This record gives sequence, C-alpha cells and structure tokens, in this order.
Amino acid sequence: MLRASTRRCRVSVWHWFLNFFGINNLAGYGYGFWSGIGSDIGEFALLGAIIAIYRKHNCHVDKCWRISRHPVEGTPWVVCRRHHPTINTKAPTAQQVVDDHRRAHAT
Repeated sequence: MLRASTRRCRVSVWHWFLNFFGINNLAGYGYGFWSGIGSDIGEFALLGAIIAIYRKHNCHVDKCWRISRHPVEGTPWVVCRRHHPTINTKAPTAQQVVDDHRRAHAT
C-alpha cells in the first residue's frame, strides 16, 4: 500500500496536469484551456507567419539567407543584390542564375 505522502504527491501532480491543460472545470467551460496552454496557439501562429514571410522573400540561390529584392529578367527568380547578374557579375555560387539570365537575353 502507498504511503500517504506518496499518494498526496501523485494527486498534486495529476491536479497540476489537469490545471495546466485546462481539462478540469476551473471557472467555466473552456476557461482553463484558453487561460493555460490554449493561449499559446496565437503565439505559434505568429511564429509560423514570420517564418513563411521570410521563406517567401529570401534569395532563390541555394543556401543564401539574404532577402531578395531584384528580379532576374526572363526568369521567375528573385535574388539578392550579391547574386544578381547585372549588379554583381562575380557570383560563383549563383552560376545557374547567370546562365538563365544570359539565355533569356539571347532569345
């Protein structure tokens, strides 16, 4: 049989778990959830929006973390200043962008 102190500890841990996740009825239906862990849903949504905006606007060159602002003519690519063929022609990591730019002007 369990000692009284061990049993009280298990009850208090279970009570904490129910309060944290808002499962027990504290002040009304759903109040505990939205005041507890449910309030983090909005924070995760904001974090996800920031990541999505960054991923949409970063340079199309592989492994480049910079924000892209310069469209390459004749291609669907938008690249950063470092990898743009007209602004900076010394871009060995962006050789594919340069080749596509030249092909677009050749036609």
